[in-house]
Amino acid sequence: MTREEGALAALKALPHAVAIFEPGDRLVMANAAFWTAAGAEASRFPPGTPLRDVLRLMAFRGLLGPGDPQQRVTETLALDRSLHQTRHVRSADGTRMWERSTGPLSNGGFVVCSVDITALNRAEGMARARIALLERVLTAQRGGIALFDADQRLMLHNAAYRRHSGTTLETLAGRPTLREIMESLERAGEFLSADDRDHLRDAIGADRSQPRDAQRERADGTVVRFLSTPQPDGGFLIESDDVTKLRRAEDEARRRAAILDGVLEALPHGICVWGPDRSVALFNDAYTRLMDGAPLAVGDTLEDVIRRRAAAGEYGPGEAEKVYAREMARDLSRPQARRRLRANGTALDIRTAPLPDGGHISVVTDITEAWRAEADARHRAALLETALASMRHGFVLYGPDRRVVVNNALAGELAGHAPDDIRPGRSLDDLVRMLHASGALGDEPEASALLQHSLAMDRSKPHRWVRRSPSGRVLEVFSDPTPDGGFVITHVDATALAEAEAAAQQRAAILRVMLENMRHGICLFDSEGRVVAANALAADMTGIAAEELRPGRHILELRGAQIASGEYGPPDQARAALGERWDQPLLAPDRYVRRRRSGRIIEVTTDRTPDGGYVRTYSDVTEDRRIRDELEQARAAAEAASEAKSRFLATMSHELRTPLSAVIGYAEAMLAEGAEGAVADYAGAVRQAGRQLLRVIEDVLDVARAGPGEAEEQAAPVDLMAAATAALRMLEPAAREAGLRIGIDAAPHLPGARCAERRLRRVLLALLDNAIKFTPEGGSVRVAIAPDDQGGVALSVADSGIGIAPEDIPRAFEPFTQIDTSHARRFGGAGLGLHLARLLAEAMGGRLSLESRPGFGTNATLHLPRESLIAPAALAQETP
Repeated sequence: MTREEGALAALKALPHAVAIFEPGDRLVMANAAFWTAAGAEASRFPPGTPLRDVLRLMAFRGLLGPGDPQQRVTETLALDRSLHQTRHVRSADGTRMWERSTGPLSNGGFVVCSVDITALNRAEGMARARIALLERVLTAQRGGIALFDADQRLMLHNAAYRRHSGTTLETLAGRPTLREIMESLERAGEFLSADDRDHLRDAIGADRSQPRDAQRERADGTVVRFLSTPQPDGGFLIESDDVTKLRRAEDEARRRAAILDGVLEALPHGICVWGPDRSVALFNDAYTRLMDGAPLAVGDTLEDVIRRRAAAGEYGPGEAEKVYAREMARDLSRPQARRRLRANGTALDIRTAPLPDGGHISVVTDITEAWRAEADARHRAALLETALASMRHGFVLYGPDRRVVVNNALAGELAGHAPDDIRPGRSLDDLVRMLHASGALGDEPEASALLQHSLAMDRSKPHRWVRRSPSGRVLEVFSDPTPDGGFVITHVDATALAEAEAAAQQRAAILRVMLENMRHGICLFDSEGRVVAANALAADMTGIAAEELRPGRHILELRGAQIASGEYGPPDQARAALGERWDQPLLAPDRYVRRRRSGRIIEVTTDRTPDGGYVRTYSDVTEDRRIRDELEQARAAAEAASEAKSRFLATMSHELRTPLSAVIGYAEAMLAEGAEGAVADYAGAVRQAGRQLLRVIEDVLDVARAGPGEAEEQAAPVDLMAAATAALRMLEPAAREAGLRIGIDAAPHLPGARCAERRLRRVLLALLDNAIKFTPEGGSVRVAIAPDDQGGVALSVADSGIGIAPEDIPRAFEPFTQIDTSHARRFGGAGLGLHLARLLAEAMGGRLSLESRPGFGTNATLHLPRESLIAPAALAQETP
């Protein structure tokens, strides 16, 4: 294979569009990739085709950019092709972009190379619709193209259609109908033969809702095929192809081969041609530049080149032999495309294709920027997927066609779908119908109404609604439009919020019922002193109409209403009546009582609330104050009666004691003078009876003294051992006379006590007197003094007498009470001893306890508290 043949084969196998033009702007040749990109067959554009016709094809295909196709052709023709130029061109519909390079050739011609770089600029949402439309158009066209609408008016055509049909730009201007075009061609002499007239009649009367295929031979000898294809909008597409077989001249082939070297050098992509023997046949400067660091020379074998590059790390990390084996294993007998990132940070797009002679061609393109953009896009997509998966709301993005673009898993779970129901490409209408069929929209007829509402909803506007799922969840659903004509549907689980609102409403209703049924007036104010809530009783107790005590009213407004109604007397005296509360209507904590004009007495209490407000409570205490006054009067009367009783007892005791002392004195005088016989007996009896009666009077007088209102006796340091010994000695004669053994037991180092000594002595005498009285002859009475278990001191009087039943012990402390009537006959006394002893013990701050069992005696204990005790050393200093 010659160098020219190799170059020609390389150009034909290039995956990028390449076209070569000679001086005079006429087509020399274009590879298959060029015609595929242009959507045309190469046979319709033979060598020599003017550049303008090729540009018109490309312009009407939208390959020269947006705007008027004719203007795009004019602008492109005006470019200076004697210079190397590279520019980016976007298709008319915005869905594709090419890097288009123009380079001059040595013979005065030029080469055009177009690389599709759509992937770098495609906007996924809008591009999908435009690409689909472009693919539909490209699939339908077969050369010349003319698109007619439902009224058979021309919408779009290309130069090939004008050439094939024989019409002109002037004829096709102004959107003519198909009939007008055909009649214009007839007037121009296009349909002279009978066959031509049949073709004209059939073309005008054909049913364009059905596909149609027709051919005719023109006057110049070319044969044109016309294919009519109906379109979804009611229109139709006519495609024309020049099917005349042309033979290309041999000199044309040689001329094209002569300029291939210049073409290869003008290409911006690296080209390397390998011969059938797998050795380098040729490569251009761009290949050397792109493969910097991987040297190459004509004649190098593929094995040597790969081994050399593997050792240099060109193919990535790994052992050189393993990398070499991997690269050599590639099947070069079929087209391949791959991308790789080089060690120097650049990225390459490498395409290989087999050649007819058994060799292959390698095309290398620098895609570093595209690689980085894709990596960045993948990174952003991963972040987006993570964000969507982490959202606590269901999220579904729909495109303008109402089909799912992206969603997270929670969307299906919340809406009630099966796990795989929501997926890209599925329409919203299908998803809503699936929910309705599964019962997820609720019961009928509400479910059908919701279905129709969802299907008919205008998604170009925001919407919000709430529904309950079959599982009981309360879902808040939002539909919001997106800039590209799509929309986003968000499901928010509002179950907790709905339950909280229902609970709050229930609690509010309960609180309202509680407020209205309370026996107190309640008014709640905010921190600014405005009414938040109040019950009817609050209005009744404040003298304000219920409609005036409404939320939002300020307390000063309420006070103004009270002043106007005379609640505080004449309005001009209200300030004096309110006093300090005039300037501070709300104080907390606060409590006061006021009397209304009606005579009702209202107690007003104010307290702070946690949010800084106030709660004021109104209580009608009229009846309470009346009862309190009555109780106060009764208490005063009772105290007066008790005081009169005490005075009476004290006076009578004094009056009785005076003559009784004289009787006892005279009896003792008679005994002292040596009275004998009956007189002595009578005198002794009188003395004993008088002394007994005197003790009763003393007890009654002590009980009266121990009552409320009596002056407190002065406390002084007392030696407990001395006091107990003195009391024991006073009653020793009576014990001896009764045939009893008496004694005292005291712990060492006893403390003293600060108390009323006379009261202490009276308590001990009362306890000893009771013990002697109720202990049979031969028994014993013992006094014990020791610390108790509470830090105080216990003075106990224990006897071996008749004892008392435990259930009768409480009665033993009642005044004028004896346990058994039989005892009352056997033992004298007024029944005041234990009662008086308890009164005096409590007056000293102590307490008296009693333990007893019938037949086992009694133990009476006086407990003096720890606070009244004095240390022995301090007692010795204070006691004279």
